[in-house]
Amino acid sequence: MKKIIFAFAVGVLAFGCKKSDSSPDQCETNNTGTIAISNNSNDTYYIYVDDVFKLSLPAKSINKSLTLEEGNGRQLYAEQVDGYTFYPTTKEASFNVVRCSEYSWQIP
Repeated sequence: MKKIIFAFAVGVLAFGCKKSDSSPDQCETNNTGTIAISNNSNDTYYIYVDDVFKLSLPAKSINKSLTLEEGNGRQLYAEQVDGYTFYPTTKEASFNVVRCSEYSWQIP
């Protein structure tokens, strides 16, 4: 339980939010926001949003973008694919997607 609370707290602190300048009409029409994910690790991670696989994030990737529909309580989950001995490193966070906003998430 402590691990989940810690992961949530770290996830919330890892997010930055700003208004998107790119194609505001498209995000307004589609009710979407964008998240840029960076992987500073030497290992690959799988990224899931609301328990749905979205992408494989290679090592040392910077700002891979995902466009997500607006909504509350969206769940992000990252799981290490390689480079671990016993158990993969995981990271999770919950956040609200606001229309035409950009978020960032750094793993691990």
